[in-house]
Amino acid sequence: MLRGIQEMMNNIPNPVILNTYQCEGCLQEVNVTEMLIAGGPDKGKVDRFYLGCKCEDMKLAKSVLDNDRKAKLNRMREVFDQKSLVNKALQKATFDNYIPPNLDLNDAKKSLIEFVETFKNSEAINILLVGSFGTGKSHLSYATTQYLIAKGHSALFLSVPKLLTKIKDTYNGDSKYSENDLLELVQDIDLLVLDDLGAEYTNARAGADNWVWSKLFVFFFSSRRRHTRYTTNLTAEDLEKKVNTRNFSRIMDNTKVIKMNGKDYRRKDF
Repeated sequence: MLRGIQEMMNNIPNPVILNTYQCEGCLQEVNVTEMLIAGGPDKGKVDRFYLGCKCEDMKLAKSVLDNDRKAKLNRMREVFDQKSLVNKALQKATFDNYIPPNLDLNDAKKSLIEFVETFKNSEAINILLVGSFGTGKSHLSYATTQYLIAKGHSALFLSVPKLLTKIKDTYNGDSKYSENDLLELVQDIDLLVLDDLGAEYTNARAGADNWVWSKLFVFFFSSRRRHTRYTTNLTAEDLEKKVNTRNFSRIMDNTKVIKMNGKDYRRKDF
Protein backbone atom coordinates (compact mmCIF):
# COMPACT_ATOMS: atom_id res chain seq x y z
CA MET A 1 0.00 0.00 0.00
CA LEU A 2 2.83 2.39 0.88
CA ARG A 3 4.50 1.73 -2.48
CA GLY A 4 1.22 2.53 -4.24
CA ILE A 5 0.97 5.86 -2.44
CA GLN A 6 4.57 6.70 -3.32
CA GLU A 7 3.90 5.94 -6.99
CA MET A 8 0.76 8.12 -6.80
CA MET A 9 2.87 10.97 -5.46
CA ASN A 10 5.24 10.73 -8.41
CA ASN A 11 2.33 11.16 -10.81
CA ILE A 12 0.75 14.13 -9.05
CA PRO A 13 2.38 17.54 -9.31
CA ASN A 14 3.54 19.41 -6.28
CA PRO A 15 2.51 17.25 -3.29
CA VAL A 16 2.75 19.46 -0.20
CA ILE A 17 4.60 18.30 2.93
CA LEU A 18 2.74 19.96 5.79
CA ASN A 19 4.76 18.60 8.68
CA THR A 20 7.54 16.17 9.61
CA TYR A 21 7.84 14.34 12.93
CA GLN A 22 9.28 11.21 14.49
CA CYS A 23 6.73 8.48 15.18
CA GLU A 24 6.78 7.44 18.85
CA GLY A 25 5.84 3.87 17.91
CA CYS A 26 8.33 2.93 15.18
CA LEU A 27 10.75 5.89 15.64
CA GLN A 28 10.67 6.55 11.87
CA GLU A 29 10.51 10.02 10.29
CA VAL A 30 6.96 10.66 9.06
CA ASN A 31 5.98 13.21 6.44
CA VAL A 32 2.42 14.56 6.68
CA THR A 33 1.75 15.08 2.97
CA GLU A 34 -1.25 16.69 1.25
CA MET A 35 -2.04 15.65 -2.31
CA LEU A 36 -4.74 14.94 -4.85
CA ILE A 37 -6.27 11.46 -5.05
CA ALA A 38 -5.56 10.15 -8.55
CA GLY A 39 -8.42 7.66 -9.00
CA GLY A 40 -11.44 5.93 -7.51
CA PRO A 41 -14.62 7.50 -6.14
CA ASP A 42 -12.59 10.23 -4.39
CA LYS A 43 -10.61 11.16 -7.50
CA GLY A 44 -9.57 14.82 -7.45
CA LYS A 45 -10.13 15.15 -3.71
CA VAL A 46 -7.29 16.56 -1.60
CA ASP A 47 -6.34 14.28 1.28
CA ARG A 48 -3.55 13.87 3.82
CA PHE A 49 -1.18 10.90 3.91
CA TYR A 50 1.29 9.95 6.64
CA LEU A 51 4.30 8.62 4.77
CA GLY A 52 7.20 6.84 6.45
CA CYS A 53 5.43 5.31 9.47
CA LYS A 54 6.23 1.59 9.91
CA CYS A 55 3.85 0.88 12.80
CA GLU A 56 1.38 -1.15 10.74
CA ASP A 57 4.21 -3.14 9.14
CA MET A 58 5.70 -3.84 12.57
CA LYS A 59 2.30 -4.83 13.95
CA LEU A 60 1.78 -7.27 11.08
CA ALA A 61 5.28 -8.73 11.48
CA LYS A 62 4.72 -9.19 15.22
CA SER A 63 1.41 -10.93 14.55
CA VAL A 64 3.12 -13.35 12.17
CA LEU A 65 5.88 -14.09 14.70
CA ASP A 66 3.37 -14.54 17.54
CA ASN A 67 1.31 -16.99 15.49
CA ASP A 68 4.44 -18.92 14.54
CA ARG A 69 5.52 -19.07 18.18
CA LYS A 70 2.09 -20.29 19.28
CA ALA A 71 2.15 -23.00 16.61
CA LYS A 72 5.59 -24.16 17.79
CA LEU A 73 4.46 -24.20 21.43
CA ASN A 74 1.38 -26.25 20.57
CA ARG A 75 3.56 -28.66 18.63
CA MET A 76 6.00 -28.88 21.55
CA ARG A 77 3.18 -29.67 23.99
CA GLU A 78 1.93 -32.35 21.64
CA VAL A 79 5.33 -34.03 21.18
CA PHE A 80 6.66 -33.55 24.72
CA ASP A 81 3.41 -34.32 26.52
CA GLN A 82 4.20 -33.50 30.16
CA LYS A 83 1.36 -35.71 31.40
CA SER A 84 3.02 -38.74 29.87
CA LEU A 85 6.64 -37.76 30.54
CA VAL A 86 6.28 -36.51 34.13
CA ASN A 87 5.02 -38.73 36.96
CA LYS A 88 1.69 -37.76 38.51
CA ALA A 89 3.11 -36.79 41.90
CA LEU A 90 5.55 -34.36 40.30
CA GLN A 91 2.81 -32.77 38.19
CA LYS A 92 1.40 -31.31 41.41
CA ALA A 93 4.73 -29.73 42.40
CA THR A 94 4.68 -26.01 43.20
CA PHE A 95 6.85 -23.67 45.20
CA ASP A 96 4.09 -23.44 47.82
CA ASN A 97 3.88 -27.17 48.53
CA TYR A 98 7.64 -27.65 48.81
CA ILE A 99 8.47 -27.60 52.54
CA PRO A 100 12.27 -27.56 52.94
CA PRO A 101 13.47 -29.62 55.94
CA ASN A 102 16.59 -27.54 56.57
CA LEU A 103 18.03 -24.05 56.04
CA ASP A 104 20.19 -25.03 53.05
CA LEU A 105 17.20 -26.35 51.14
CA ASN A 106 15.21 -23.29 52.15
CA ASP A 107 17.97 -21.12 50.66
CA ALA A 108 17.83 -23.21 47.46
CA LYS A 109 14.08 -22.62 47.23
CA LYS A 110 14.56 -18.87 47.71
CA SER A 111 17.22 -18.78 44.97
CA LEU A 112 14.90 -20.47 42.48
CA ILE A 113 11.97 -18.22 43.36
CA GLU A 114 14.23 -15.21 42.82
CA PHE A 115 15.26 -16.72 39.46
CA VAL A 116 11.68 -16.91 38.15
CA GLU A 117 10.64 -13.55 39.60
CA THR A 118 13.52 -11.78 37.84
CA PHE A 119 13.47 -13.97 34.72
CA LYS A 120 14.77 -12.34 31.53
CA ASN A 121 15.07 -14.04 28.16
CA SER A 122 18.00 -11.82 27.23
CA GLU A 123 20.20 -13.03 30.10
CA ALA A 124 20.66 -16.81 29.85
CA ILE A 125 21.41 -18.33 33.27
CA ASN A 126 22.32 -22.01 33.60
CA ILE A 127 21.82 -23.72 36.95
CA LEU A 128 22.92 -27.15 38.19
CA LEU A 129 20.99 -28.51 41.18
CA VAL A 130 23.11 -31.18 42.83
CA GLY A 131 22.43 -33.23 45.94
CA SER A 132 21.25 -36.49 47.43
CA PHE A 133 18.04 -38.34 46.57
CA GLY A 134 14.68 -36.91 47.61
CA THR A 135 15.74 -33.39 48.54
CA GLY A 136 13.42 -31.70 46.04
CA LYS A 137 15.59 -30.98 43.00
CA SER A 138 12.99 -32.25 40.54
CA HIS A 139 10.13 -30.74 42.56
CA LEU A 140 11.59 -27.23 42.45
CA SER A 141 12.65 -27.58 38.82
CA TYR A 142 9.18 -28.61 37.69
CA ALA A 143 7.67 -25.82 39.80
CA THR A 144 9.99 -23.41 37.99
CA THR A 145 8.71 -24.47 34.56
CA GLN A 146 5.08 -24.17 35.61
CA TYR A 147 5.62 -20.73 37.14
CA LEU A 148 7.23 -19.42 33.96
CA ILE A 149 4.56 -20.95 31.71
CA ALA A 150 1.89 -19.21 33.80
CA LYS A 151 3.75 -15.94 33.19
CA GLY A 152 3.66 -16.45 29.41
CA HIS A 153 7.13 -17.91 28.89
CA SER A 154 7.92 -21.25 27.24
CA ALA A 155 9.47 -23.93 29.45
CA LEU A 156 9.99 -27.68 29.18
CA PHE A 157 10.81 -30.28 31.84
CA LEU A 158 12.50 -33.45 30.56
CA SER A 159 13.96 -36.43 32.35
CA VAL A 160 17.25 -37.19 30.58
CA PRO A 161 16.52 -40.95 30.32
CA LYS A 162 13.06 -40.19 28.89
CA LEU A 163 14.53 -37.69 26.43
CA LEU A 164 16.79 -40.45 25.10
CA THR A 165 13.78 -42.74 24.76
CA LYS A 166 11.96 -39.97 22.90
CA ILE A 167 14.89 -39.63 20.48
CA LYS A 168 14.95 -43.40 19.87
CA ASP A 169 11.21 -43.34 19.18
CA THR A 170 11.87 -41.14 16.15
CA TYR A 171 13.72 -44.04 14.51
CA ASN A 172 10.48 -46.01 14.22
CA GLY A 173 9.06 -46.00 10.73
CA ASP A 174 5.62 -44.92 11.94
CA SER A 175 6.88 -41.98 14.04
CA LYS A 176 5.01 -38.72 13.42
CA TYR A 177 8.13 -36.64 14.04
CA SER A 178 11.87 -36.82 13.40
CA GLU A 179 14.91 -36.29 15.59
CA ASN A 180 15.38 -32.93 13.87
CA ASP A 181 11.79 -32.00 14.82
CA LEU A 182 12.66 -32.56 18.49
CA LEU A 183 15.77 -30.42 18.19
CA GLU A 184 13.90 -27.55 16.53
CA LEU A 185 11.21 -27.62 19.20
CA VAL A 186 13.67 -27.20 22.10
CA GLN A 187 15.83 -24.58 20.36
CA ASP A 188 13.42 -21.69 20.81
CA ILE A 189 12.06 -22.32 24.30
CA ASP A 190 12.96 -19.96 27.13
CA LEU A 191 13.88 -22.60 29.73
CA LEU A 192 14.88 -26.24 29.26
CA VAL A 193 15.08 -28.42 32.38
CA LEU A 194 17.08 -31.65 32.05
CA ASP A 195 16.33 -33.77 35.08
CA ASP A 196 18.42 -36.68 36.43
CA LEU A 197 21.59 -35.96 34.52
CA GLY A 198 23.84 -39.03 34.84
CA ALA A 199 20.94 -41.43 35.43
CA GLU A 200 20.83 -42.39 31.75
CA TYR A 201 22.07 -45.84 30.79
CA THR A 202 25.52 -46.00 29.22
CA ASN A 203 27.45 -49.01 28.01
CA ALA A 204 30.37 -49.39 30.41
CA ARG A 205 32.35 -51.37 27.83
CA ALA A 206 32.09 -48.47 25.40
CA GLY A 207 33.54 -45.97 27.86
CA ALA A 208 31.69 -42.68 27.49
CA ASP A 209 28.72 -43.87 25.44
CA ASN A 210 29.22 -42.04 22.13
CA TRP A 211 25.61 -42.30 20.94
CA VAL A 212 24.13 -41.13 24.23
CA TRP A 213 26.36 -38.12 24.66
CA SER A 214 26.48 -37.11 21.02
CA LYS A 215 22.67 -36.90 21.11
CA LEU A 216 22.35 -35.25 24.48
CA PHE A 217 24.86 -32.52 23.81
CA VAL A 218 23.21 -31.55 20.56
CA PHE A 219 20.16 -30.79 22.72
CA PHE A 220 22.12 -29.23 25.56
CA PHE A 221 23.90 -26.71 23.37
CA SER A 222 21.42 -26.19 20.53
CA SER A 223 20.89 -22.64 21.78
CA ARG A 224 23.35 -20.58 23.79
CA ARG A 225 20.66 -17.97 24.45
CA ARG A 226 18.34 -20.36 26.27
CA HIS A 227 18.25 -20.89 30.02
CA THR A 228 19.15 -24.48 30.93
CA ARG A 229 18.55 -26.22 34.25
CA TYR A 230 20.21 -29.51 35.18
CA THR A 231 19.63 -31.76 38.17
CA THR A 232 21.81 -34.66 39.29
CA ASN A 233 22.27 -36.97 42.25
CA LEU A 234 25.95 -37.51 41.38
CA THR A 235 28.97 -35.83 42.90
CA ALA A 236 31.15 -33.68 40.66
CA GLU A 237 33.72 -36.47 40.39
CA ASP A 238 31.13 -39.13 39.51
CA LEU A 239 29.37 -36.89 36.99
CA GLU A 240 32.67 -36.07 35.30
CA LYS A 241 33.46 -39.80 35.00
CA LYS A 242 29.98 -40.46 33.65
CA VAL A 243 30.02 -37.82 30.90
CA ASN A 244 33.82 -37.46 30.38
CA THR A 245 35.95 -34.43 31.20
CA ARG A 246 35.25 -32.48 28.00
CA ASN A 247 31.48 -32.78 28.29
CA PHE A 248 31.56 -32.03 32.02
CA SER A 249 33.49 -28.84 31.28
CA ARG A 250 30.82 -27.77 28.77
CA ILE A 251 28.03 -28.42 31.28
CA MET A 252 29.76 -26.31 33.91
CA ASP A 253 30.53 -23.41 31.56
CA ASN A 254 28.64 -20.33 32.82
CA THR A 255 26.60 -22.55 35.17
CA LYS A 256 25.64 -21.69 38.74
CA VAL A 257 25.72 -24.63 41.19
CA ILE A 258 23.09 -24.91 43.92
CA LYS A 259 23.72 -27.69 46.43
CA MET A 260 20.66 -29.47 47.84
CA ASN A 261 21.71 -31.95 50.49
CA GLY A 262 19.58 -33.19 53.37
CA LYS A 263 17.09 -35.84 54.41
CA ASP A 264 14.87 -37.50 51.84
CA TYR A 265 11.80 -35.28 52.34
CA ARG A 266 9.65 -37.77 50.41
CA ARG A 267 10.06 -40.30 53.25
CA LYS A 268 8.77 -37.82 55.83
CA ASP A 269 9.32 -39.25 59.31
CA PHE A 270 9.19 -42.92 58.29
